[in-house]
Amino acid sequence: MLNFQTIQTNQPMNRTMIKIVLTLPFLISLGACTSIPSASDILPQIRIPSVDFNTLPDGKDILQANSFLKAGKKREAASAYFSASKKYRSPQRDRLILQAAELAASFRDMELTQRYLAPINFSKLNKENQARYRYTQAQLALNDKNYREVLRILPQRVNGLPYELAEKILKTRMIAAKSSQDKLALIQELVLQEPTLAEAYQVRQNNNRIWNHVLLMSKNELESSRKTIKHPTLKGWLELGYLVNTLKGKGGISPIFHNRLLNWQKHYPNHPGNEKVLQLLNYRTTTTPYLGGIKPSKT
Repeated sequence: MLNFQTIQTNQPMNRTMIKIVLTLPFLISLGACTSIPSASDILPQIRIPSVDFNTLPDGKDILQANSFLKAGKKREAASAYFSASKKYRSPQRDRLILQAAELAASFRDMELTQRYLAPINFSKLNKENQARYRYTQAQLALNDKNYREVLRILPQRVNGLPYELAEKILKTRMIAAKSSQDKLALIQELVLQEPTLAEAYQVRQNNNRIWNHVLLMSKNELESSRKTIKHPTLKGWLELGYLVNTLKGKGGISPIFHNRLLNWQKHYPNHPGNEKVLQLLNYRTTTTPYLGGIKPSKT
């Protein structure tokens, strides 16, 4: 389980961050529902991000390395970037080394990746290069299918980072959360990334995904998670899921369930799950009208 209590979701997002969500492939429409869907319909497949050219220095040697990469010759490109780094000072030197290391990690050569990273002093890197270093280490963990390590290593917040790098980090975190087969880890990541969503329809889609995954959790999973999680948004989703799991019957909403839902609303007046509560309460109050001798019209 991730230490989600350290996540801050009330910080303002800059314009660079807002643009990121417009291209993320996991922002695909998902209709609202309160029934449990098949797991494959909840979150679309996300492709592993490619290496970017952002903030690389200029120079003929760099252009040669770029041409290798564009031609799909990753190993030659990595070698060219690393060789070129010797002609520069930090932070350009660090950026080129990290480009080489990221490429080596992408074609799963851990020994070469670590050799490229050996000259790097993490504590002396600037913010962007520290994020790139973490991203490369996370790639190695992803190659080993160590998804918890990926989520531990990668930064949770990407404010102030270049667009391409920030997008890669968010995508990779989501890939790891989904691949982990840990329902709570994926719900946590969906909650974590919600502040990056710029449009109301994206937030609704994300809330639907969160809710659908909450509904997939068992009673025991919900009970243990809701007792340990303190982040208010995540805890609210888990509490609501626990109520539905334990009290919702096939015949509708019982008086006890109805009162518990109202009590949940008092505790979480501004929670995004209130839309789901209103749907549940409306289910109880909606009845078929008496038609007497009038036959319903055919549609």
